[in-house]
Amino acid sequence: MTDFKSPIFDAHLHTMGNFLPPEMSLLDYMDEFGIEKAVLTTTNRAASAKVYTDKGSNPSQGASKKNKVSQAFKKFKEMMPKEQLGHEDVIEIANQAPERFIKFFWFNPNVAEDQRETSYATLKDHFQRGFQGVKIHPGTHLIRIPRDIEDLVALMQDYNPDFPLFIHSTPKVSFFRGVMSKDIAKLAKQHPNLPIIVGHAGYAMEYVIDLGLTLKNLENVYFETSCSIPYAIFSLVKMVGSKRILFGSDAPITNPLSLEIEKIRTLPLTSEQQNDILYENAQSFFPK
Repeated sequence: MTDFKSPIFDAHLHTMGNFLPPEMSLLDYMDEFGIEKAVLTTTNRAASAKVYTDKGSNPSQGASKKNKVSQAFKKFKEMMPKEQLGHEDVIEIANQAPERFIKFFWFNPNVAEDQRETSYATLKDHFQRGFQGVKIHPGTHLIRIPRDIEDLVALMQDYNPDFPLFIHSTPKVSFFRGVMSKDIAKLAKQHPNLPIIVGHAGYAMEYVIDLGLTLKNLENVYFETSCSIPYAIFSLVKMVGSKRILFGSDAPITNPLSLEIEKIRTLPLTSEQQNDILYENAQSFFPK
């Protein structure tokens, strides 16, 4: 067992992934690395490496780069769930130790019009079953912020204004404009009582600097650390302080827990700042 000095609150944990050792339960995995509590959400199993390959077909050797991108995007869209993801895995794991988990629903606001009523009814039903926040992935579901999430935010604020919205950071790519700091700022200003978490806030230095400068004075916006460059996290501490930064691992999908924890442990921070990020901020932030 790895020896960590204080308990950790992981603001971004998934139910499964490649970095969960075979035959090890998620709770045992958390225990090994000192994760006392965690925000838990499901996994989009359809978003696998298949989107990057073309197995089963025989594309011409002379296919242009533009056509390859177009084909990959078409496959990407085909793999996008047409309905909301199931969250029974979240419920099953959380029921094993309810005091250790905050359940988040991974929601797609861009479903077909004939699915909207059912989708929002499903989300409300999960709130009634103990879910306390929502995650959105603009890159997977091609969400424009704030345009595409007004109904979602209205439902969340009406049900419980303390429920946070987790926004997965997404860079600009060939088929999507990405999520920009000004988009998040507009949302935060329109809904000053909405708690917002910017996921993967330090995935690139240019991005984190823009976030820090743009969102510094918007106190309903918090920043999550998974998949971030260590120096980007350190820069964010210098720009916004340590009180609005939440440790997240995105484990066991994109990284092992040990790597994400060590990013924080090796930063030139005070013990108080480390404890803020690893535990205290999340303990204060999430609904009890």
